[in-house]
Amino acid sequence: MALESATHINDLVATNPTSSDNVSDGDNHIRLIKSAVKTTFPNITGAMTKTHTELNTTVVDVAAATDANTASTIVKRDGSGNFTAGTVTAALTGNVTGNLTGNVTGNVTGNVTGNVSGTAGALASAVAIALSGDVTGTANFDGSAGITIAATVADDSHNHVIANVDGLQAALDGKLASGANAVSASQWSNARTITLAGDLFGNVSIDGSGDVTLTAAVSDNSHLHAIGNVTGLQAALDGKLSTTGTAANSTQWGGYNISTAATGNDANTIYFRT
Repeated sequence: MALESATHINDLVATNPTSSDNVSDGDNHIRLIKSAVKTTFPNITGAMTKTHTELNTTVVDVAAATDANTASTIVKRDGSGNFTAGTVTAALTGNVTGNLTGNVTGNVTGNVTGNVSGTAGALASAVAIALSGDVTGTANFDGSAGITIAATVADDSHNHVIANVDGLQAALDGKLASGANAVSASQWSNARTITLAGDLFGNVSIDGSGDVTLTAAVSDNSHLHAIGNVTGLQAALDGKLSTTGTAANSTQWGGYNISTAATGNDANTIYFRT
């Protein structure tokens, strides 16, 4: 009897059973075929709906799979789990680790770590950019357009040296230090009045831009002089008769002639009787 021993389909002998085999061995052949088919396809639990052409094409496509960016070819990973592709259109759920080269169209939900080379229209939510420290100011920025931050410098927040303020040193050089004496100035900012008082009186306005003359007057009876301090006064007084004195020797007195005659009657003559 020609009943082979087979485990899988390829073990079956296509010429068995022979025409000379007993008909009673037919059940043995049927059981052997069923056993080989089930052992060969142990996970087939339903109908195979694909044609042999589709199945053959699938096998060819799988065999041609590559990790390179090859058109119309199934993509497979290389030994490191990487592959190369052009444009990938898909909704990704989960984490994506690695470099992304190309454009992303659509929404990205989750955290993105790394650098983005390319452009974006705007941030989903604007962020506030604030200045602090010596300068304060804030503005919202979403990347859709440039912004201007109105900055305010805090009072007394920083220091400057005189040399860094244009023209300040030159301006200070022409000013008088507080509490110092003016060595040289062309004019006072406000005119002042110089006034004489006491035994003198008079006044004049002056602003330092030019010379002025103050006309002074001595107040009557405001002061005293000694006779010796008046040139010629003492000599003049020596030639005068005191109001209580007696003329010891005079030839004329008040326009009258003075005579010692005991008697007489001359005009304009004063006679002294003896």
